[in-house]
Amino acid sequence: MPRTADQITASMIQTLLSATSAVSNFNIGSLVRSLSDATSAQIALLEKQIQDQVAAGILNAVYQLSGVYPLPAAPSVYQLQFTNTNTTAQTIPQGTQATIPNSSLIWSTQTPVTVPAQSGSTPGTATVNAICLVAGSGTNVPANTITQLVNPIAGISVTNPSAQAIVPGTDAETQTQTQARAANQRATWHRGDAAAIEAGVLTDAYLTDSNGNITEQVNKVKAVDYSPGQVYVYAVNATNGLSSNMVSFIGQILTGYVDSSGVKHIGYKAAGIIPTVLQAVLNPLIVSVSVLPASNTTFSSLQPQVVTAINNYFASLDIEQGFSFATFVNAIMAVAGVADVVVSSPAASLPGVPYVTAPSAAPTLTAVTPTSSTNLAAGTYYVQYTFINAWGETTASPQGSVTLTAGQEIQVSAITLPVGATGVNYYLSTAAGSTTTALAANGNGGQIDLTTLPASGAANPPSSNTALIHGNLYTVSGNPTVNQMVS
Repeated sequence: MPRTADQITASMIQTLLSATSAVSNFNIGSLVRSLSDATSAQIALLEKQIQDQVAAGILNAVYQLSGVYPLPAAPSVYQLQFTNTNTTAQTIPQGTQATIPNSSLIWSTQTPVTVPAQSGSTPGTATVNAICLVAGSGTNVPANTITQLVNPIAGISVTNPSAQAIVPGTDAETQTQTQARAANQRATWHRGDAAAIEAGVLTDAYLTDSNGNITEQVNKVKAVDYSPGQVYVYAVNATNGLSSNMVSFIGQILTGYVDSSGVKHIGYKAAGIIPTVLQAVLNPLIVSVSVLPASNTTFSSLQPQVVTAINNYFASLDIEQGFSFATFVNAIMAVAGVADVVVSSPAASLPGVPYVTAPSAAPTLTAVTPTSSTNLAAGTYYVQYTFINAWGETTASPQGSVTLTAGQEIQVSAITLPVGATGVNYYLSTAAGSTTTALAANGNGGQIDLTTLPASGAANPPSSNTALIHGNLYTVSGNPTVNQMVS
């Protein structure tokens, strides 16, 4: 600890007394005491500055041993949507600038983009990433606020459809933040397990443009053991998914690679483990709340703050983190001016790893004449279906029925896959007229024709839902609805 000014003054007085008897008045207000106090204050300040610099130097050295350096402030990158009402396509050049009306914040497009012409009454639209020309957390802005072109283009308008930045703007990293990141990096030293994989992806998974500006960055990741020798790595860039380039790069980070400078980067996965990189399964929830403004607050001023609190809550959720009804309510109640809140949707807490919703509607069946041949005899047939993914299968839908004449087959209409499902299993009668069904075919949910009875010994529909949604990430479906509560 550095000495205080009083400690330094006492030391100076002791030194003077031992060195000379000519000076004897060290009382407060005397000339010698006044000079001593002034000098001591300056020495104390210098000692503190020296100690702080030494401490910072030691900490930085420790951080750098982990390969971590304090991060400077960074600008936000938003996906801008350009709308074209012209009758011809318009190319928006790289470097086109957009701003918030009456604001000094400006975003510059990172690549050129061609916006299609208006078709009938439907304007053409195209999206492109744009980086703010200044850095800091103040460059994170609400949705649909970047609406003005610095240099207007006839027939072209612009907005940012989402409040979630592709790359959030951040302030210069504090010592505490650097220390936490260094600890996270040290977790990668043991490598191979889920914690090491997650830490490695969070540390290294970012893409840059030719100027070194970050254009895409993973901000959430979850590693899940799939089976012996395999691991699924789910990741997300804000809540906008992952580009194919990012998926490929994460694979390199996990397995190891040599960069363009010839530097070898050791992979984070263990030897013999096969990683599969996937985008997190975005699970949008319809959010609807009613708030009661406090007596000194208007609803019009409160509503956007509540919307921001809702978006911030969902932005804080990690992959495979459950939705907590109580925590969500507390986040809204924390907004200054909210006297009460009623949440209509979601109506309850939700698990971090839910199951795929089992089908509740029977399939739509049609008897058709095949273009080639069918093995189904004339008669009535029953069909059910289930949803499947890598983790399991749901229970079956209600049965649909169709009656065939000789030479016909069963056409099953397309089925929309719910969140977390990757395919469909189809269960068909084991014989004409039988209500017992067994696995006859599988598909991706598109229209399919059934022409053959299930094979002998084919599985019956499962009795329980095993189709877990690993990699689940709860998001807001569209914009949250915030109404005024009637007191």
